[in-house]
Formats: sequence, structure tokens, C-alpha cells
Amino acid sequence: MRRPKLGRDTLWLASSDGFAIILGLIGQIILAKALLQSDYGLLVVILDAFATMYILIDAGLPTIIARDVPRSPGASRKAVRRVLKLQALIAIPFLIGSGILATLVWEEAPPGLLFACSLVAFGHIMSYPHKAMLRAIGEARIESLLKLIERAITTGFYWLFLSNNYDSPEIYACGFSIGVFISLIGTLWVGERLSRDEGDTLPDSWNSSKSLLISALPFAVTLGILPYVTKLEKFLLAGLATYDDVSLYHVAQLAWIAGLMLPQAMRAALLPYLGEVRDKPRKFSSRMLKAHHWTIAILPVGIISGHVIVSFSIPRVFDSEYAQAVEIFDILLAGWAMTLLSIPWYVALQAGKNPWRFTGLISLVIFAAGLSGWILIPITGVQGAAWASVIGCSVMLSFSKLLCGDSDRLTDLLGLLCVATCYFLSINSNLALIGLITLIPAKTSIDFLLAQAEISEEE
Repeated sequence: MRRPKLGRDTLWLASSDGFAIILGLIGQIILAKALLQSDYGLLVVILDAFATMYILIDAGLPTIIARDVPRSPGASRKAVRRVLKLQALIAIPFLIGSGILATLVWEEAPPGLLFACSLVAFGHIMSYPHKAMLRAIGEARIESLLKLIERAITTGFYWLFLSNNYDSPEIYACGFSIGVFISLIGTLWVGERLSRDEGDTLPDSWNSSKSLLISALPFAVTLGILPYVTKLEKFLLAGLATYDDVSLYHVAQLAWIAGLMLPQAMRAALLPYLGEVRDKPRKFSSRMLKAHHWTIAILPVGIISGHVIVSFSIPRVFDSEYAQAVEIFDILLAGWAMTLLSIPWYVALQAGKNPWRFTGLISLVIFAAGLSGWILIPITGVQGAAWASVIGCSVMLSFSKLLCGDSDRLTDLLGLLCVATCYFLSINSNLALIGLITLIPAKTSIDFLLAQAEISEEE
């Protein structure tokens, strides 16, 4: 029987994310070429809006699957089916309400565009229970392949539409929705085949729908606000600036999100990895320490490669009106560093016995980013949106450590060093070379991880 493993599952998820992101970037390049900049910005905002609204259907329940099923893999079928039934009931009022709200907010948008964007968000949400279950039973590789298939189909449709000179955001949204639903069907089919019904007992919180929803409530609240971590600045730009600014920020953020594939993969793999030992403090701390060293080892590679790749690629694949996206990305790169470094602590809050702490953390992050964006965007435009995002990520790092009671100072120093480095990168200053200092602790962390690997082999 396969079990969740941090290194293996992170590798699978990160590898598939890497290929999926490459296909996704190709898709976004196609959209930028096929659509007017304002239409591109509108499509981005509507997709993000539906994703933000529909995330509430999630109700935090797939997170409970990822946390609890690793200890009871024989009850995986029971767990995922119960979650799907609850989500189906929750979905009905949200589908109706979001449809009415969308038509009021975007009165002039084609109904087909709104409908297709809603299908994209809904299809993603309904796939989460089975994906969480696959991760919980050690089958992250299957989730990875399904994600890759979705992105390949979607990008293929985009290419087909561009080749036929389609320039309507509606048709591209339809292509996206088809890719999502093909992936959803595959996820449901494979998930049902691999799920188990072997009599394992789930925790007491699964005894009734009421207790399950109460247990998932902190995750539900968190997920209700979590999308704003990456989408809030685009909403603020749409309201305080223009859709052209939204599209510029989105292009820079695409590269940033591409870089987040590894932190996100690590987070996804780490939750069941920690959840499996949440009642064993010594093992829990040991696994957190290993994750901490992984983040430090990855840090300089991400900053250096991110800047080099984006500086080379964006001017060559996007039109001239997106040239400033390189500067915006360099600022966002500091937020990437903060997010990476915070992973062990904020996942520990998720996997721990008081997940409301994680809810409070994300709320504080959103508040900090939102307030910063509200102040900075009218003054500095897109750059202000980028720095607001960095401020939010900095709050995530600082307060996740505080809530876990960790007094580590090395991470704080690395975070400050990364902010300075990325600022100098954004203004093309040679002082950005100070970022090479991160190679020193990275070498120490690599030595630690290699030593741990040798110990594991001996055991």
C-alpha cells in the first residue's frame, strides 16, 4: 500500500505543475495575441471572480480528506462520497446566487462568457474531493497526470481558435470549460476505481454531517478568503485603475504563479505528510524541520532562475505593451520567496489541532494586502499592486512563525534579504547580487537533507 511521502509526492506534483504551467503560459500567450488587452483583462477578472465565489462550495471538506484519510485509507471511498453529497447540497444556492450577481455586475458581458467561466470554476471545485483522496492514499502521481491532461486539452483548443482567427473571449472561455470537464470526468472515474472500502474507521468528526461540517468550518472560512491572496490585487486594479492594468499585472503574475508550482506542490504533499503524524509531536516536528530545510535549499535556485527566465521570455513572447511585466514580476518574486519560506509553518497550522489559527492567519494576510493595495495602487499603479502582494506574503511568513511559537531568526533574515534583492532586480541595479548570500544557508540545508536520506537508508 502506498503512503504519502513528502519528497516523492512533491516531485510528482511539481513536475506535472511544471509541464502544466508551460502549457498554461502558452495558452496565456495565445489569449494575449488573440484578444484585445481590455477583453483579456475582462476574461481574467470574470474567471477569477467565479473561482472566488465558487470556492465556498468546497466548504473545507477536501482539506479534511487530505488530513484524515492518510490514517484511515480503507475508508477513502466512504469519505469522498460523503463529501461530494454535502458539496452538491451546498452548491445549489451558490450556483443560483452567483449567476444573478454576475449578470448584475457585468451587464454588457455576453451570457455565454459568464456561463462558460462559471463552468470552469464549478468543474474545478467538484474535482477537489477525489484529488485530495488520491493525494491522501499516496497516489499524487494520478492527480498530476489528470492536471496535465486538462491543461493540454485547454491549450489545444486555444491554438485551434487562434488558428481560425477567433477574437471573442467567449469562445476561449468555452474551450477552457471543455478541458476542465474532461479532466473532471477522468478524475471521478479514476478516483472511484482507486478508492477503498476496507472498514477503516474515520475520526469521530466524520460520524455525522453536522460534526463534519463543524470540523471543516475553519478550512471553509479560510478557503472563502484564500483566493484573494492571488486575486485581490487584480480586483483592486479593475476598480481603481483599468482593465489594461489588470492584463499587465496578470501577465507578470502568470510567471509568478508558475514559480509557485513548487511551493504549492510541497504544500499539497506536506499536509497529508504532517496529518499522518499530527498526534505524534516528535515525528511532527521532525517532518516540519525537513520541510524547512527543503525551502531554504530551493530559495536561491528559484530567485535566480525566475529572474533569468522571465527577463528573457516575456519580451520575446508578449507584445511590447507587456514589457513592464518583467519589472512587476521581479517585485512579485519577493512574495514568492516569502511564500516558500512560510510553507512549514502555515501547513503545520492547517494540520494541527487548532486550524482556526490558520484561518486567522489568512484573514490577516488578506487585510494587509488589501489595505496596502488600496493605498498604493492610486499612487503607483501596477507597481503598487505588486508591492501590496509582497506585503501580504511577508505577513504570512512572520505570523505563521509567530502562531507556531517558532523563534527562528534565519528565515526572517532570508526574507528581508530577498525583498532587498528583488527590489534591486526591479530597478536593474547590480546590488541585486547580494541575493547570492542565500547560497550559504542553502548549502547547509542540502547537507542536512543528504544526511537525513542516509539515515533513512540505513534504517
